Amino acid sequence: MTLEWPGDDDWAAIASWLRPGSPAAVLSGDWELLGAAEVEQANRSGRVHHLVIRTKDGERIGTVSYQRSGRIGGFTVGGAIGSPELWRRGYGAEAVVLLVDYLFHQLDAHRVQVTTAGYNKGIIRLMTKTPFTVEGILRDHCYLDGRYHDAIVWGLLRDEHYASLKPSDDNRVLNVGLDDFVPEDDKTQARAILAAHLATPGRRTALTAYLDDHTRTAEAAETTGTAKAIEATASEEADGPAPARGAA
Repeated sequence: MTLEWPGDDDWAAIASWLRPGSPAAVLSGDWELLGAAEVEQANRSGRVHHLVIRTKDGERIGTVSYQRSGRIGGFTVGGAIGSPELWRRGYGAEAVVLLVDYLFHQLDAHRVQVTTAGYNKGIIRLMTKTPFTVEGILRDHCYLDGRYHDAIVWGLLRDEHYASLKPSDDNRVLNVGLDDFVPEDDKTQARAILAAHLATPGRRTALTAYLDDHTRTAEAAETTGTAKAIEATASEEADGPAPARGAA
């Protein structure tokens, strides 16, 4: 399973999964009345970021999302698997794991938060098996079947996440291996190419202005130093011992 950035044909699917009354939205306890255009605009504006969940055979089955919250480094995440037939197969759990990895590894997250509906037995059972900590209860946060229900707030800090990690050979975030996406030899060659470019005379870089200033300063200092040395020598000669009286 992979996470991918949405394409033009994904916005309508995401909107349908999150529409009020959809099975996925009901279980999450959170939804917005948005069409495909609004979902796309929300993503392009940076207010929220959705990712599409795809199975290994390329089937589009759901979405996960994140948005910044609180202080610097804080994120809230959510998600939905579209078809009830695909629930309880681990797709949602794996997608959230990949998303959380992405936030901590790539976006330098300090804290990730998840809010779950108090009536969702499956997701609550899943969350109790993760390193997330119950941080609070939102009373009467969700409305379902004619009455209000609480919601549970779960949080995970950066050091808690890394303490819980287990080595994995197939850890992939957005189809990018964290260690081996770019071969080590390519990385070495990239540094060598840049070093050769910087060492070539006449190559302009953002550093050139600073180097030029340094050169001019050094030349001015050297010129000033030479002038002062000549001046000091002339002064010493002028102040030298006077000839003896009566000398021819």
